[in-house]
Amino acid sequence: MKRAASAVAIGIVAGIVGGLLGVGGGLIIVPALVLVLGVSQGRAHTNALAATAAVAAAAVARLSFDDRVAFDVAGLILLGSLVGAYTGARLFARIPEIWLAWAFVALAIAGAVRMALYGGGQEIADAAVGTNISALGAAGLVLIGLFAGALAAVLGVGGGVIYVPALATLYTFQQHLAQGTSLAVIVPTAIVATFVHSRAGRIDWRLVAGLGAGGVIGGLIGAQSALALEGPVLRRMFAGILLLAAIRMAFKTRRTAAETVS
Repeated sequence: MKRAASAVAIGIVAGIVGGLLGVGGGLIIVPALVLVLGVSQGRAHTNALAATAAVAAAAVARLSFDDRVAFDVAGLILLGSLVGAYTGARLFARIPEIWLAWAFVALAIAGAVRMALYGGGQEIADAAVGTNISALGAAGLVLIGLFAGALAAVLGVGGGVIYVPALATLYTFQQHLAQGTSLAVIVPTAIVATFVHSRAGRIDWRLVAGLGAGGVIGGLIGAQSALALEGPVLRRMFAGILLLAAIRMAFKTRRTAAETVS
C-alpha cells in the first residue's frame, strides 16, 4: 500500500513537472524510482517510460485547446522517433545499467546547458509554423526524432529533453509551442517503446498504474500552469530541473559504482 501511494505521489510530481516543461516526467520518475523506491536502474527506465505516455497525453490534451501544439511538425519528428524508439528498446538489454545511469546524467546536463545559454530571439508564431519549415528543416526534424526516440527507449525520459531544446533553439519555436509539440511526439513514442519492453517482461504494470494515475493529474496541473507562465521563465525552470536531476543521479551512480568496485 505504501509503495502504491508513493508511486501515485511520484506520478503527480512528475506529471506537474512534465506538463509544465514539456518533457513527459521521466526526469523525475527515473531518479525517484531509484532513490525512493529502490527500483533497479534498468527497471526504473522502462517503467518511467511507460508512465510518461499518461503524463504526456494529459498535458498535450490541455495544451492543444490553446493551440500550443504544432501537429505538422510533431508528425515529422514522429517519423523518426518511432523507428528510434523501437530500435532503442530492442537494444536495451545489451546496455549495462551503469552506462544507462551516466547517459541519463550527460543528457540532462547537455539539455540544461543548451537551454540556459539560449537567449531567445525572433521566435516563430504559432500560426506560422507550417510555412517556416524548409525541406532541409523537415529532414532535420526526422533525424532529431530518430535520435531522441532511441534515447527515450533506452533512458526512459520520453525524448522531451531533446525535442524542447531543439525546437526552441534550432527552430526558434515559442517555448510553449515547443513544449506542446514535444509532448505530442512523446505519447506515441513512449507507447511503442513500452510495447517492446512489455513483451520482454521489463514492465511492472502495478507500479506503472500508480505512476500513470498520478501522472494524469499532475500533467493537467502542469500544462495549465505552463500556460500562465512566460517563455523565458519556463526556459530557466527547464534548465534548473534538468541540472538538479543530473546532480542527484550523478551522486547515486558514483556511489553505486564505488560499491561495485569495493
